[in-house]
Amino acid sequence: MAFSILIKNGTILDGSGAEPYAADLGISAGRIEKIGNLAGETAERIIDATNLYVTPGFIDITNHSDVYGTLFSVPSQESLLRQGVTTILVGNCGESLAPVVRRESLTELERWTTGFSVPINWNSVAEYYENIENLGVGPNVATLVGQETLKRNAKTLEEKIFLLESALREGAWGLSSNFSFAERGSAADDEILALLKIIKKYNGLYKIHLKDEGKNFLPSISAAVSLARASGARTVVSHLKAIGRDAWGDFGDALKIFKKAQSEGVDINFDVSPYLRTGSALISFLPSWARIGTNEEILKRISDKEISQKIINELKSATLHAERILIASAFKDKSLVGKTLEEISKHTGAPAEESILEILKINGLNVSVFGKTLNGRNLLLALTSPGGIVSGDGSGYDTDFRRFGDLVHPRSFGAFPRFFSAISAKAKISLAEAVAKMTSLPAKALGLKNRGTLKPKNIADIAIFNPAEFKDQATYGNPYRYASGLRFLVISGNLAVSEGELAAERHGLVLRKKN
Repeated sequence: MAFSILIKNGTILDGSGAEPYAADLGISAGRIEKIGNLAGETAERIIDATNLYVTPGFIDITNHSDVYGTLFSVPSQESLLRQGVTTILVGNCGESLAPVVRRESLTELERWTTGFSVPINWNSVAEYYENIENLGVGPNVATLVGQETLKRNAKTLEEKIFLLESALREGAWGLSSNFSFAERGSAADDEILALLKIIKKYNGLYKIHLKDEGKNFLPSISAAVSLARASGARTVVSHLKAIGRDAWGDFGDALKIFKKAQSEGVDINFDVSPYLRTGSALISFLPSWARIGTNEEILKRISDKEISQKIINELKSATLHAERILIASAFKDKSLVGKTLEEISKHTGAPAEESILEILKINGLNVSVFGKTLNGRNLLLALTSPGGIVSGDGSGYDTDFRRFGDLVHPRSFGAFPRFFSAISAKAKISLAEAVAKMTSLPAKALGLKNRGTLKPKNIADIAIFNPAEFKDQATYGNPYRYASGLRFLVISGNLAVSEGELAAERHGLVLRKKN
């Protein structure tokens, strides 16, 4: 038979965790038709994959291209495609772009975007998906519903449940929460459990941004496990990390908590971004009580003399390590970009804690930072955990994005090749297991049935790369550099990257969850 694409002489890492093997792979009608010795078969396009690895396309289960606005300003998402990413899950960390009852409710997301406003002309998840389809995007896109989005668009629990259930029926994949920006208490937990009852009903995914990744790291892990246990919902903790020396020693105990819960039948896991510097909003350094509410409420709070002094005192007790915190982006004052808090503090003569508040006020809260606050041993421990998933935790860009004068975290350009080529070897993870952590494991967590492994009848989302050249090139000082080594990328049976060149046409699909 004639295939649309025939990949010959490749080394297949099928995503299941099985050892690599030599085989050909034939694609027809967007799906994998045959794997094996296909000598003599014909195809519209034949790819010689001699000395190349053939793997499932990578699935980025913690992605922020939606709230950062780049899904719309850079629809090609080229920095992700060139890493071998074929599917992204957005709506993470409590924030999604749908459902939207009041479009002004999304103004809070302006703290995340750079030089671009998301053109909201939808209300429901169904309409949101249609907008993405009409735009045309590089990778496949699936969304969760953000709990903070529900809060801003509904007053009562009944209204939130109605919005969530409607979104799930329209193809959303689950719910995400960000406890670092939310008040917790018995009433809040009751609300979450009520929402998670709906998630469980629809067999959806629940993703959690921990309340505290620092000194209260372990209690935050325990709280996440408790929710997973009580709800029975499939749960993934996003971008697991322990920030700061005070928390580093707790990381092993956190992994033990996960392992114990899993042994008791709790469906909980985590994903990890393979970097030692965090990338986060400067606002996240404020005490949890100080960052609750709208942008207007937060700005009013940090401008109040008495309240701001209380914030400063709490920041001083937290031991900031100002020399390790680098300003990556600033909405208005670009002179801050590339400088550490310590350097800014010395220049202004104000303590670093005061500088944080001034920087936030000047830039309308829209400031991101890199923090050298993670421990290398803990990163390897997390990645060697059998069920640990690799994620990007970034956004899709192109190299033209540097025109805005900001730095982006290099993970947006290199997370997946970095893990494959550098970190997996340090962690003593086999190539087969490394690929599984980027493909079948996130597919299983999300509930994707026909992606994440290379087998007949699965959708043909496939990465083909030179293992000796597949490396990240982006750095913190120069992040706008594409990963090297990717030769071909197939999305739903279409070539998105061919001979290392991006195709003019975008082939990403909206992935609607079927209930």
